[in-house]
Amino acid sequence: MLTKRSIKFIYPFFLLLALATLFCWQCRKAENSTIIKGRVVAYGTNEPIAGARIYLLCYSGQIFGPTSSSFVDSLVTDDNGAFFAEFAQGELCGSIYLSAFKEGYHFKRDIDIVTGVNDLEIILDPFAWLKVMTIPDITGNMISFRGTFTGAAGWTTGGTEGPKEYLFETQGNRQHLIRWSYWSTPPVTSTEDSVYLMEHDTLVYMLHY
Repeated sequence: MLTKRSIKFIYPFFLLLALATLFCWQCRKAENSTIIKGRVVAYGTNEPIAGARIYLLCYSGQIFGPTSSSFVDSLVTDDNGAFFAEFAQGELCGSIYLSAFKEGYHFKRDIDIVTGVNDLEIILDPFAWLKVMTIPDITGNMISFRGTFTGAAGWTTGGTEGPKEYLFETQGNRQHLIRWSYWSTPPVTSTEDSVYLMEHDTLVYMLHY
C-alpha cells in the first residue's frame, strides 16, 4: 500500500524520468537535424555585414558523369551579421554547401556543410580600387609595373604614349605592394612601395618616369 510518504518520493522520480526522456528526445532531434548558424564579417575589420545573402545549394552528380547544383534555400544576415536555420532529417540532400554574397564584396563560394551543428564565421573580402597613373615627365623612356593587387601580372608603357591610367579592382582592408622598373640611363632601376587600400575606396597612385 502506498503511503503519503512513498507518494511524496515517487512524484520526483517520475518528474526526473520525464525530463530525461524529453532531454534525450531533444538530443536525438539535434543529432538528426542540420543547424546552420554563424556570422558574416568583413575582412580586416571583423565588422558585421548586415543584409548578406547566404545561399544553400545541393551538389549532385555521378562518378565520371555530369554534375550540377540546385538551389535549396537562402538566408539573410541581421544587423549583427548573424544568420540561423535548422532543417529536419531528410530536408537537405547529402551534399549541401553554402555560398555568401553582398554587393560590394567578393563572392564567397563552396562552404561545406555537415549533418549536425555548423557554427560558421564567413569572411567576405570588400572591394577596393587602385588607380595607377603613369606620367612620362622625367628621364625614362619606358616603365613597367606589377604588384600584389588583382590584375597585377605586369604592365608596360612607353613615354611616347603619354600619360596613362590603369584601374584595378582588388581586395580592400589590406596592404598591397607596387613594384615598378624604369628603362632609361642607367638601363634599369627597380623600386617598390606599399599602399593600404580601404574598403570601397579608390586610391590614386602616380608614377613619374
